[in-house]
Amino acid sequence: MSDLSPILSLPLMQAAQAQKHVTHNEALMRLDLLVQLTVEDRNRAAPPASPVEGQRHIIAAAPTGDWAGKAGQIAYWLDGQWQFLAALTGWRAWISGEATEVIYNGTDWGASGGGAVPSVLSVDEIGVGTASDTINRIAVASDASLFSHAGAGHQLKINKAAAAQTASLLFQSNYSGRAEMGLVGENHFTINVSNNGAAFNTALRFAANTAEVEVLKPLFLTGQLAGPAAPSDGQIWHDSTRGQLFARIGGQTRVIDQQADLPYLLPPAGEFMMTTMASGGATTVLIGAANRMDIYPFVPSVDVTVDALGVNCTAAVSGAECKLVVFGATGDGQPDALILETVPIDLSATGNKTVPASLTFYRGRTYWLGVRHSSNAGLSAWALQATPDINGGTTMATTARKTLRRTRSFATAAPANWGFSSAEINAAVATAIWLRHP
Repeated sequence: MSDLSPILSLPLMQAAQAQKHVTHNEALMRLDLLVQLTVEDRNRAAPPASPVEGQRHIIAAAPTGDWAGKAGQIAYWLDGQWQFLAALTGWRAWISGEATEVIYNGTDWGASGGGAVPSVLSVDEIGVGTASDTINRIAVASDASLFSHAGAGHQLKINKAAAAQTASLLFQSNYSGRAEMGLVGENHFTINVSNNGAAFNTALRFAANTAEVEVLKPLFLTGQLAGPAAPSDGQIWHDSTRGQLFARIGGQTRVIDQQADLPYLLPPAGEFMMTTMASGGATTVLIGAANRMDIYPFVPSVDVTVDALGVNCTAAVSGAECKLVVFGATGDGQPDALILETVPIDLSATGNKTVPASLTFYRGRTYWLGVRHSSNAGLSAWALQATPDINGGTTMATTARKTLRRTRSFATAAPANWGFSSAEINAAVATAIWLRHP
């Protein structure tokens, strides 16, 4: 009969053996070390300098010192010396330094399931916190995912087989697509959006061969309360305070929605500027009438802040008064909301009349300027060729039409919104109004 057990090589007690307890205790000690086997590591080729009782290791390849020739065996420190045990196929060991379980396959120790752990792990599917499937072979359910660098940088690569295929990032809401960016059925980079997950609209396309940017839908510029302090050439913005679009071109800031770019001079502080728009000429006179309003369009070609509006009384009437009004314009250029109405101006004597008015006129914007009369005093008026013609009419007018005329009680406020009517178009000259630059 053998002195050792066939599996764990435990020493067996023999018949008539003296000191049987020694053999028995040796077998128990070996069981204590091998049952529920846990080792510190499996990558050590030389024994540690100061082992402690019961310390165990799986010996790595090419061992040295007391471990020489024992590669793959279990080394354990017992009774002040290293002892060794060759593993049998199927033995399991817990590697405490790696927090993993390994199995001996008859040749070497590998991960649970058999075989050594390969340097590159290849699997068909991976699910992290969720189940993968044959389409989504990598599936992750997590608050966030991190792809970090292993050196200087990191690239996330999405490859497709051919130009007609898709390589994209799809953003979903409740597993229904809402936005997609990438190479979608072509080699141009596109950004697409959807409100139902079925039909997608292309918002932007970047041409693959030229890098030109194509905006396929209307572009909305969020309004800025003021233009940038130091715009660069090519920059475009919407000034919501002024209600205008601007572009920086050739080192100059230009209004890109203004109607005309007429020569215009901003006068020095305290001086007046005219509200003519075309050729000049000597002023004429327009006699007022009680409760009559006359307004005409004006498009400044420079930004101007004013502190007063002025008219010139040529024919005074005792007790006569006038008020000056400024209206904005609709997108069609028709008069719109009231911007300003001045206090009454006394026209009982001739001469220049000014009235305080704090207002900024922006270049390229259409404004409607006008006068309200309480009586038939006369005011200077611009020559016919000095103000724009007002279009309209059901027949072809042979006389230039310059103003819109309406009757409204002088004692009441000007209309908050003009409410244009083509019947109000009139051939009268436009009352001359001056703007004082503070």
